[in-house]
Amino acid sequence: MRILPLIWISGILTSTVVEASEPGEVVWGFETGSPVRSSPSLGGGGTVYVGSVDKKVYALNGATGEKKWEFVTGGEVLSSPAIGSDGTVYVGSVDKKVYALNGESGIKKWEFLTGDKVYSSPAIGKDGSVIVGSLDDHLYALDGRTGDKKWTAKIGDVGSSPSIGLDGTVYIGSLDTKLYALDGNTGQKKWEFKTQGRIGSSPAIGLDGTVYFGSVDDKVYALDGQTGVKKWEFKTGGNVEGSPVVGTGNVVYVGSEDKKVYALNGQTGAKFWQFETKGKVRSSPAVGRDGVVYVGSEDKSFYALDGQTGAKKWSVVMGGNVESSPAIGSDGTVYVGCWDKKLYAVRSSSLGAAASAWPQFRQGLRRVGVVDLSRIKYPFLHIGD
Repeated sequence: MRILPLIWISGILTSTVVEASEPGEVVWGFETGSPVRSSPSLGGGGTVYVGSVDKKVYALNGATGEKKWEFVTGGEVLSSPAIGSDGTVYVGSVDKKVYALNGESGIKKWEFLTGDKVYSSPAIGKDGSVIVGSLDDHLYALDGRTGDKKWTAKIGDVGSSPSIGLDGTVYIGSLDTKLYALDGNTGQKKWEFKTQGRIGSSPAIGLDGTVYFGSVDDKVYALDGQTGVKKWEFKTGGNVEGSPVVGTGNVVYVGSEDKKVYALNGQTGAKFWQFETKGKVRSSPAVGRDGVVYVGSEDKSFYALDGQTGAKKWSVVMGGNVESSPAIGSDGTVYVGCWDKKLYAVRSSSLGAAASAWPQFRQGLRRVGVVDLSRIKYPFLHIGD
């Protein structure tokens, strides 16, 4: 608890005792050399990993923001680190490479050179395979231990990040306007679904295997994960570059460049509510265990919304646009990057993410992009009737 000094306003004593841990309080900010567009990951021991446009990957103490190590790549790091079961950190860079780093020391284990920039965040399969896309028209599956190539799939430039279903199917969007479903063992195409715009949004996977994603045709789509048949689409007023998440009760939360955050019925696409910010929303939301929805905007604010109603609970004004997607720690700390070059730790009321199929960007704190049903509870809670 922190005691604030007594202050006088217009001759009236107004100060009170304030808890330092109240939601919306910034705990710390760590400054990098350039904007932080990468979304943070959380590993063992509370370490936070994040990339920066300054070409570096950072490992920070989650409690204090103190730097543990940094690793310099040859280009901007827009990709979000994924953390393997052994603590290895996998991340892509604009220098065309994918890196595997020791999570404790930052020492490079291996690197893999693609043919173009890597914006995509890696997914990690159950067998340890690292799956990542490049702007060289290919999706790659690499051996997580050695970096050796296992297979490639030519699907057009990949800015999206792959997601992996329960059966190992890999879902990935392409700048060629299509979402692809690929066999995770071979890279063979199972099906494709064409939209009317580029797909930079990364798929989220629901409890029943439904695949949710956005496109720059202003729409959010829900597809049958087995067949690729469209279940529904929802039209927003702007490009959907951010990635949807799935909260309890199969509620889909997603932002749009129309400055709004939407809550949609995951089964029908019907809108439950919308919340309007003052800037484009490219950040992917995160849903807390208590149902609070956290999301950033290009109005330089970071918001906490009531997941049931969309009402604003609080917001934090930051020093720049917020495109990074938040990660919710088990102690209630939410980590998010900002264009003001900083990674922030913000206190919240949520002791971890919602126990749902896909509550935050890349599914979980390790950002591995794989469905995990072991943590799901109360799957039948719904908004409204």
